[in-house]
Amino acid sequence: MAVIEALKNRTLAGANVSDSNIGALDVSADGSLRTDEDRPWLAVYTDSSSTKETFPNATMRSFAANGQTILVFEFGIASSQIVVDPETGLSNVVTGIPATDDAFEMHADIVARQIGDALLDPDNQWAEIFRLLVQSFKNVERLRTSSDTNGVRLAAQQIRITADLVADPVRGQPLKDASPLKLFFDKCETDLRLPNPAYPDESDEPTIVDPVIAAKIELMRAQIGTDAAPFDWQTIQRRFGLTGYEADALMIKPPAGVPGDATITDITPPDAQPVTHDYEWHSDEGSPL
Repeated sequence: MAVIEALKNRTLAGANVSDSNIGALDVSADGSLRTDEDRPWLAVYTDSSSTKETFPNATMRSFAANGQTILVFEFGIASSQIVVDPETGLSNVVTGIPATDDAFEMHADIVARQIGDALLDPDNQWAEIFRLLVQSFKNVERLRTSSDTNGVRLAAQQIRITADLVADPVRGQPLKDASPLKLFFDKCETDLRLPNPAYPDESDEPTIVDPVIAAKIELMRAQIGTDAAPFDWQTIQRRFGLTGYEADALMIKPPAGVPGDATITDITPPDAQPVTHDYEWHSDEGSPL
């Protein structure tokens, strides 16, 4: 969602930036490309993820780690989406650029550049949240495709970023004010708002959080559940997927009969005791000395 908002109205796709728009670019039965979009589009979705490269020797049972995740940007333009100059009557990809094959390819190239510029813009607060969620790019792959079927020309590109993402918060762990997810929640509630239909008769608030966005945030917050693991040792056990025996061996859990919120404040070693040893020395031949 942060990526979607970071890209809206920052590329030639304008506000037509969608999340997981599976049908934006389709392959028909004869192998040709087609799209149901009525204007240039940009779709963003995640493809797959793996922690194999991030933790090659890991023995923990963790679902919190995201590892390397493939983030896909799919975008393009079709001849059915071109604009007509009202003064000249000519078809243009954008105003002033005729709808030629090279213009279609250039349109996709420009959008590809605009995606990078938007996501790395230090003044783009949505992009800042995205950057906080990504530790590094492990690979950036660019693919192109084109088609000319039944007189409909189409040019599209795909950017696939293999990104090393930060781990998800563990269930029961409160979010810190500077955590990326906390910043994301706050940004959604301040920016993604709609006119309040109850204003001014039944409410003093002129705007409300988009109900769909509010429902998604509520669902995510409920899954984090800050009351699910009230003790620090329980959060550690959840993070690494430790069994009770493993937590006991690592002395993470309080001993049996000790309250769960007990903390170690001091360690008193046992009193030192003198140790004596009786030795019997022998010569090289084995006789006592």
